[in-house]
Amino acid sequence: MPINAKESVEKLKSEILTCQKCTDIVALRKTSVPGTGAPKANIIIVSDFPHENGAEKEGIPFTGDESGQFIRDIIEEVGLSLDRDTYLTYLVKCTPRKSKSGNGTSGVSEEEKPSAVHIENCISYLIQEISISTPHIIVSLGLDVSNTLLENFFSINKKFESMEKIHMRVFENPSFKLVPFFSPHDVKTAKIISEEKYIEDFKSLSKLLKMA
Repeated sequence: MPINAKESVEKLKSEILTCQKCTDIVALRKTSVPGTGAPKANIIIVSDFPHENGAEKEGIPFTGDESGQFIRDIIEEVGLSLDRDTYLTYLVKCTPRKSKSGNGTSGVSEEEKPSAVHIENCISYLIQEISISTPHIIVSLGLDVSNTLLENFFSINKKFESMEKIHMRVFENPSFKLVPFFSPHDVKTAKIISEEKYIEDFKSLSKLLKMA
């Protein structure tokens, strides 16, 4: 019987929502945040993790904060669609954080970057999302996500130290193209690249999709 992509995505979402792999995260998280969008997507956009004042609070990827809404606005502006061709997800599906007291849920600290263990535990979910969607293009947002995907899917162990060197550079393997992009934080807060240029670069992805 052919695999139904929508059913496969729903099953995977259930696994992510009940995941217990990272005991430190499980003790402190509000919820995991599975990906969302078209089950069979031409393009998957991958960010680092759901932030506590955004997607973790809402339980929906790329919502609740300026960065997430920025990406959603761009998707609409460039003619992509979460119903038709685009899927949004995270490298790590929960918000990493530690308790200030070091045990239990008392004194929860601010979120922190995911550890290598968090990434190792969670990347199998991203692999499954890619396997279900079979995208033509994956966009990795930010340096950390880009380096991780390049290592895991392209066997590039060299860590790039600057997004300037890989922003909009196309990496290809037999299954898909990876196109690293500056993160929304790089645009909205760090001002490394202008919003206008960033949006134009997203528009150029449509040309890559037509060529795929």
